[in-house]
Amino acid sequence: MRSMTGFGQSAGTSSSHRVAVTLRSVNSRYLDLVIRLREEQKGLEARIRSVLEAELHRGRVEATIEIRSLRPLPAEVDVQTEVVLALHRASHELAEKGLVARELSVGDLLSLPGVVELRLIEDCLSGAGLDLLEAQVTHALGELVTSRRAEGERLFTVLTDRIAELDRVVEALEAQVVVASRNAEERLRQRVDQLLGDREVDPERLAQEIAFLADKTDVREELDRLAGHLEAFRGALGTAGPSGRRLDFVVQEMLRELNTLGSKARDGAVTESVLEAKLICEQLREQVQNVE
Repeated sequence: MRSMTGFGQSAGTSSSHRVAVTLRSVNSRYLDLVIRLREEQKGLEARIRSVLEAELHRGRVEATIEIRSLRPLPAEVDVQTEVVLALHRASHELAEKGLVARELSVGDLLSLPGVVELRLIEDCLSGAGLDLLEAQVTHALGELVTSRRAEGERLFTVLTDRIAELDRVVEALEAQVVVASRNAEERLRQRVDQLLGDREVDPERLAQEIAFLADKTDVREELDRLAGHLEAFRGALGTAGPSGRRLDFVVQEMLRELNTLGSKARDGAVTESVLEAKLICEQLREQVQNVE
């Protein structure tokens, strides 16, 4: 079992580049990959995504990728020559009139928007650089999976303990329901005796009323389904692959059966046990939200 919460990082250097990778993951209903790269490096996203998707199944994963060249990048300079010539002529005319003290310098040209543009040649990874990138993403992913697995082991222990508690409560419910049914039948007989006094009661009619009451409050079907859901939950806990969605679904089904059972209950002990079972189910649901 793996959690959806984790962290992993890695950094490495080749002869031409340094690559640093940081992965952070939190809960999410589906796999949501957010890959942060510089705009000129967006073409690498598909390669990074394929590595992550091969291992991860659920969770919001934020990947921050920093790629830095260790070599000076070649640059291009674009100069608007006609604009510079026009500025040069204008500056001379102004200087002759005593309106300016000096001619245009390179610094002046650089301060004018659009006149001189410096552009670094795009740094494209290839060969060893791409191998370095994939290696660092894979290493960081390994750390992320390790941390998610460690958190998953803790979750497994918590879920196992909670399901054992729920087993205990459901077992108590089984016995309480039998007692509650007998008590309800006895209360009905006493109520009939109080209302009719010495008058005789048609045994067949009384039996029908008891049967009607028993059917109305019968929770055998709900208890059977609840037992089946408990088995399904334990089975999902033992699954090697992602099980979070299935666990979440089973917990919702258990809560549904408990709600129905609670609505039929006419006994204080049964109601109290149903409330305890629902509390445990809510705790289960809170924890399975973290399972991949």
